[in-house]
Amino acid sequence: MAGHFVQPGVILVGLLVGTFVGISGVGGGALMTPLLILVLRVHPAIAIGTDLLYSVPTKLAGAVTHARAKTVDRPLVTALALGGIPGAILGVIAVTQLRKVVPLDTFNALLRHAVGFALLLAAVAVIIKVLPIFNKSRGGFGALTGRIRPLDSVEWNGNRRVRIAALGALVGFCVSVTSIGSGSVTLPALMAMLPALGLRRLIGSDVAFAALLLPVAALGALAAGNANLPLALNLVIGSVPGVILGSRLCSTLPERFLRPAVATVLVFAGTRLI
Repeated sequence: MAGHFVQPGVILVGLLVGTFVGISGVGGGALMTPLLILVLRVHPAIAIGTDLLYSVPTKLAGAVTHARAKTVDRPLVTALALGGIPGAILGVIAVTQLRKVVPLDTFNALLRHAVGFALLLAAVAVIIKVLPIFNKSRGGFGALTGRIRPLDSVEWNGNRRVRIAALGALVGFCVSVTSIGSGSVTLPALMAMLPALGLRRLIGSDVAFAALLLPVAALGALAAGNANLPLALNLVIGSVPGVILGSRLCSTLPERFLRPAVATVLVFAGTRLI
């Protein structure tokens, strides 16, 4: 039974993706979902649900780590969650209703295209993070260089909360539909909207937001029967040590070479899925 359950090939995929995520910071969904679809030949709906499921323990562990390091901004996470959780629920409902009225083959094709477009969006976000023009200014994406002095907090007002909640809603919907967006889309957007908060707190808040968002989307996928639990467990077996290894390598490998490579992979996978 154990031999039947353990799938070395799947564990290897989890290890590779986990390592790549630890090195580059790109969200696992942007890499895992296309691998499940293109390499392991998993149906798009099952690939999305399985990716959501395996991501939950990783994000929860990351959120706890960041909370202990005091790199989570609670007002930011709250604003994101106020929009993100309803957005994720709407995404689950949309996928469930669409599956009822659309033939299975057409449904899987639609999800495949949606994943492809989400990957291209993630690639754009990654490319923006390496363009020199965004790294030389003291505002916007200049926070990426670490040259601006991070602040402990920002002034919160109604307009800012609404904009952050709207971002959370968009990301929540995208995550439920495609499993992509909780990291690769949210973080670049936050860097543009709240550059003064500091990169470490933005990353910690993004991880904490994902930890709240992904269980909602994953439960929806489980309830709809769109997840493969044994497959998810095998991915976790590989991804956890991979993330640890990648995080250690991250301090020695130059990011300026990694980001373009990540963007190239995302563009390639996205064009293959569209």
